Amino acid sequence: MIAGQLALLAEPAAAPLEDHHDQTGRALEVEETQTYLDDLVIQSGLVAGEVPQEEERVLLDGHEIETETRKVTRKVASEWVADVDGEGWILAGRTHSSDLEHEPDWPFNDFSRFAGPEIAPVRLKPWEFVRNQRDADREWSVEMATHESNLDDVTIEWGHGALKSKAVNADVGVALTTHWQGEFVRLVIYSSGYLAIWEPEEMKPELLGRFIHEEIVPVATFDDEAEVEEDESAEQATLEDSGAEA
Repeated sequence: MIAGQLALLAEPAAAPLEDHHDQTGRALEVEETQTYLDDLVIQSGLVAGEVPQEEERVLLDGHEIETETRKVTRKVASEWVADVDGEGWILAGRTHSSDLEHEPDWPFNDFSRFAGPEIAPVRLKPWEFVRNQRDADREWSVEMATHESNLDDVTIEWGHGALKSKAVNADVGVALTTHWQGEFVRLVIYSSGYLAIWEPEEMKPELLGRFIHEEIVPVATFDDEAEVEEDESAEQATLEDSGAEA
């Protein structure tokens, strides 16, 4: 499975990423760079660094038990795929929250140093992704659609209950299979910016990068308050769910 958090650069980087190693424990390895005729440059590799972590120790003093919390550092690593000098995006596993209020989570804080421009995780619009598949007249099916009416009311439809008519308004997350570029892509996306692809089980970085470039970046936004706009084709989607002819 391919999974990660999408982040966007405030502006495209001046150049593609390069290998980087320093004595602070930070490292960036560019394993593959693919350049296309339309100047799309997809890169992939590994990023590593040291992040702070709280460690709790239990101390025995006679019959008394005390706990001691201390901050330590641990080394972590994550895979990534990116187009930093074009659309300006990075997909990587977010493994650590930053202690600083205005600093992005790891590894995006390190990518800010490697790439130059400021980087921030973004929101995704699941409903817009679904509508794009429908409007492209693709073969697609829904497995899960999640809606949030308010903070205390979240509805999740699974399996046969996950209707296309509901998915076009999914504001939290959606899981579906779509036929894209001759491939059946089975995935889930959440408004939090999380993306996971189950099928194909392995996608070459250039194919994954092309999919993100064409299908995911257009539904990404920095707006934390992005809301579902009324869908004028909801009636047609309902007909598709029922199997009736339009």
